[in-house]
Amino acid sequence: MSRRAPAQLWTAADAAAADRHTMQALGVPSAILMERAALSVSQMVEALASPATRVEVLCGPGNNGGDGVAIARQLAHRGWKARAWCVDERRGAALEEQRAIAAAYGVELLDEIPSAASLRGAWIVDALLGTGSRGAPRGRIAEALERVHALREVGELAGVVAVDLPTGVDADTGVAHALALRADATVTFERSKPGLHTGQGPAFAGRVHVAEIGLLPAPEASRDLALIDEGPLRRGLRGLAEAQHKGQRGHVLVVGGSAGTAGAALLAARAAMRAGAGLGTVVSDAPELGAELLARSPELMRRDFADTPWPGDALVVGPGWTRLDERQSALAPALWRDAPQPAVWDAGGLSLIGEATQSQRVCTPHPKEAAQMLSRLDESAWDVARVQGGRLAAAARLAELCGAIVVLKGVGTVVSDGRRSRICAAGSSALATAGSGDVLAGICGASLARGRAPFEAACEAVLLHAWAGERLAVGSVADEIGAEVASILAGQDAAASGPRWPGFIAS
Repeated sequence: MSRRAPAQLWTAADAAAADRHTMQALGVPSAILMERAALSVSQMVEALASPATRVEVLCGPGNNGGDGVAIARQLAHRGWKARAWCVDERRGAALEEQRAIAAAYGVELLDEIPSAASLRGAWIVDALLGTGSRGAPRGRIAEALERVHALREVGELAGVVAVDLPTGVDADTGVAHALALRADATVTFERSKPGLHTGQGPAFAGRVHVAEIGLLPAPEASRDLALIDEGPLRRGLRGLAEAQHKGQRGHVLVVGGSAGTAGAALLAARAAMRAGAGLGTVVSDAPELGAELLARSPELMRRDFADTPWPGDALVVGPGWTRLDERQSALAPALWRDAPQPAVWDAGGLSLIGEATQSQRVCTPHPKEAAQMLSRLDESAWDVARVQGGRLAAAARLAELCGAIVVLKGVGTVVSDGRRSRICAAGSSALATAGSGDVLAGICGASLARGRAPFEAACEAVLLHAWAGERLAVGSVADEIGAEVASILAGQDAAASGPRWPGFIAS
């Protein structure tokens, strides 16, 4: 029986602590946990592979390798052509125990690196390295990976299933080393791992499945880390449908749009309206904006920078802010510090953020903007590679420095307030288009205008934006993202557009 996997994520340290707690404090034998883990993977292989296909299980020296030998035994016992390759000369106690059991069952065990001919046309089970591994694969494991890569590149493998995570992918960061093995599916245990959902990880993990094997978390406090939960979003959307008039849906002011880039402010404002805002105003001195508003969005209002004070329930500051005069540059720090409304800061506005604020602020940088902000505020060297190499850490640090909720955009968008972090497991490459970030900022502004707390508003906006992207094809333009958000809110198939969370595999 399948059910939805929990949102909580475990780092490698969390997973190791859960192993110790379950075995040492609770007394559950390691062999029982290993058998259940192996069953979840062997069932996945049976679901994906043809019974006529060979299964070659590549085993490393540790517990992951022990899982692999058990997987080969279970498959062979059920009539599959399966064997285990113990690639590394080192062998931990769990691996040796599983080898003895498999030998008693008559399973073929090979103590060598498989040749290309041995692997050609087979399904591969990657049980080489688990969540405890760090750095690039080395030695005999690297040699085995090179042979698998060579076959995969020419289409001579049936597929790959990874045990816990693909070898060469960091469980915490999603960084994939040069020899990282790209899986069709990954079966991970008890809780998913952050590296499977952000950075390079999703491209290597394939479809992620979480298998319940009986682990319990250690009692010591762990980091508040999870996938974005769709439950609060759906409850918030019910409130949106109950609004009786436009004032109950909030008024969003988009402050942005320079000469030549007025379209960014317009995209953000249109997205806010499509995400449920009752009123929308663009605050800009861009000369072409008036004609654009009248032609494309007559429902939007316009104000100049001099027209203060600005009414409204939430601000979106920065879309299209590329050419600022002295007055506008002076205005931004005051807006950041003193504006009474909750606000989203995006694009050009991010470069003008000053000291940390205790106000309700959400910042939405892409990796380059995050690196620039961190270099300025942290007084240390940050570049895109450093941000992408530790997306959770970068988002949390930036949140601490500016006192705001940070939405670090990219594959596996991260939302962090410095203490808790959420990762979005939904989305598609259709979102990688000009103006997509402006649309996200507008959606977030609409959530803030309805009274959502900044952290929840950011999660809600990221998830809606991602769902919309999943319904679009590559080549779609940013304004279509907003249109899809409106369709989701209309309830056409929101239930089918939820995040691609794995369900527990029956075991």
